[in-house]
Amino acid sequence: MADDRARELARAWVRAVGATAYVPISVRELEDYLLDLVHVLVDALAAQPFSAAPGAEVGARMVAGQLVGLDSLRRSVALLVDGLLELTGPPDNERLRNLAALLGAMSTGYADAMRARTLDQQEDMKRALLAAKQRAERVMRATENLFQEVFTSSPTGVAITDLAGRFVRANPALAEILACRPEDLAGESLVDYVADDDPGRRFDRPRGRRKLVRRDGETAWVYVAMSPLRGGLGEPDAFVMTVQDLSELQLLQGRFGHQLLHDALTGVANRVYFESTLETRLAKVDPDASITLCCLNLDGLSVLNDGLGHRVGDHLLRTVAGRLELTFAGEEALVARIGGDEFAVLIEDSPTTPEVPELVAQVNEALAEPEYVDGPGVALGAAIGVVRCAASEMSSAELFRAADSALHGARAAGRRQWMQFDRQQDQRVRPVNRDAAALPGAFEHGELEVSYQPVVRLADRKTVAYHGGLCWTGRTDGPLDEATTTALAERTGQSVLFGPWMLRQACENLPVWQLIVGQQSDAVLRVRLSRLQSADDDLVAAVIQAIETTSLPSNLLQIAFDTDAVRDELGSAADNLQTVAEIGFDTALCGFHGGPRELAVLARSPVRTVIIANPFDDKEDWPPADSPVARSVAQLVTAVIELDAQASVEDVCTEEQAAWWAGIGVHTARGPLFGDPADLEQIVAGNGHGE
Repeated sequence: MADDRARELARAWVRAVGATAYVPISVRELEDYLLDLVHVLVDALAAQPFSAAPGAEVGARMVAGQLVGLDSLRRSVALLVDGLLELTGPPDNERLRNLAALLGAMSTGYADAMRARTLDQQEDMKRALLAAKQRAERVMRATENLFQEVFTSSPTGVAITDLAGRFVRANPALAEILACRPEDLAGESLVDYVADDDPGRRFDRPRGRRKLVRRDGETAWVYVAMSPLRGGLGEPDAFVMTVQDLSELQLLQGRFGHQLLHDALTGVANRVYFESTLETRLAKVDPDASITLCCLNLDGLSVLNDGLGHRVGDHLLRTVAGRLELTFAGEEALVARIGGDEFAVLIEDSPTTPEVPELVAQVNEALAEPEYVDGPGVALGAAIGVVRCAASEMSSAELFRAADSALHGARAAGRRQWMQFDRQQDQRVRPVNRDAAALPGAFEHGELEVSYQPVVRLADRKTVAYHGGLCWTGRTDGPLDEATTTALAERTGQSVLFGPWMLRQACENLPVWQLIVGQQSDAVLRVRLSRLQSADDDLVAAVIQAIETTSLPSNLLQIAFDTDAVRDELGSAADNLQTVAEIGFDTALCGFHGGPRELAVLARSPVRTVIIANPFDDKEDWPPADSPVARSVAQLVTAVIELDAQASVEDVCTEEQAAWWAGIGVHTARGPLFGDPADLEQIVAGNGHGE
């Protein structure tokens, strides 16, 4: 029961001092702490003989427990008077005297502890202030040393100036920038070194990018920055000036600017500079003024690089650039290297500028002279495309495209040829090039498909096979047949990518063709390869994959190789033909003209079918008259048969044509007479389409 009353007194004590002091412990912990003090006081009052010393202990422990608010002691004493009397029994004079002595000792102990605490705090503060002062002095000395080190060793020029901009102190880097000693700068100003043509010369404290004249007379570009130094909160006492040397950067910028606009190998303008200059000059010259643009493509640079090495090739490229500049030195002209082996020349025509043929002759003459490099005398010709027109006639992009188009025409005509831009011819060729460029997208969107045309035996007009070819059926401006689609694909080299897909598509339908033509064991599907497809290094793998994917006998597929590619041993054409035949495929030669070399190819190859190139115009009268051409075609068919091969022909349109070809020994044929190209569903619905 006594313990409960003691805890009640401790709780009351917590409430009494809680409002006067902050104690960094929980209420429960404070209650336990004060309960312990209550027990000390109760035990002291009950002890015989009585001693007030425990009261001093309680006062000291109040201070130690952070019960040191302004009113903490008074409230504590007032509370304990009644509380302790209630805990120790009815009061008498002796108990009251003892209580008064005990609480007095408690007050004394509290005061002594507070005084000692204050003295300790003051001593701690003194030590802290002393330590702070010592740290500040150390930091200040370290800062001064660091500033001195940075000031002295900094690669950037640094100076302290007065308010008028005169140097008070300068580091070695600034002295080096100005080509003097640091002590020589005392009392001088940076304005004294600013160049006369620099607008910053009129300022006492120049800032930003400035051009200086050093003491040795050389020019230096610098960047200047200034910051005020304030001793207090008022106006600055001095300035800190930093001067960064930009001379090397200025030089590098000049070099980089030149490199960005000029070809690194030859030193003439590059494509970016040439195109921007072309656009600028067209905008500046008189709209009626004549402009000439020449594009050149060197012949045989790769041959020279392979034979003599790239060092010789690079030397000759520099020579070509120099000779072109020399050739047009008397003209308002710009020479540029716009590609690996391509150059361009822009000429603002004058009354003395030669006509185009003479101008081209001068270029060819300049390039024809051999250049002797480590012994051999080497030279390169060039295909040249030329455009001459009024400045307002074409935009810069159109002018460049026109010259490039003429160059392509010259290259197609052979080496060392030239061509002047022909607008009418360009209007004919440009749609073809546009279609050729659009083929990859058409293929991705499913606009290309394999169409099939019957191949018939002329003796009885029975369909013995189907010819599969790639057609552009989904074209917006109308479908294109196999010949046109293949020619477009060959123009950009895309035919090599389309070949494997065409083979897979055709092979998937081999069972259908075998069923339609009567379960024969001979080839029932003919796939004709273009020149580039015939030479493709990956052709054999594509053929094998197409057959393996469909799990069908290889002998049902006839692959017709381009005769010119095999004869000229273009790429892997000859090896492809031999390998395809060795692994069991029926092979043929298409586009066969019958010259001695082609007959020699047929004689030593495993080919058993020859698709003769039709030499006759559809407009000719049939049967063809007894002419040298007709007799030579008949002799060709005879030669093919003598070499144990069958002759086939394409583009048969009339019965007369079919009869004539059959009469000279041609075995099979295809063409509109026997059925137009169609897709698989159309052929199946027509029950063979040609039978």
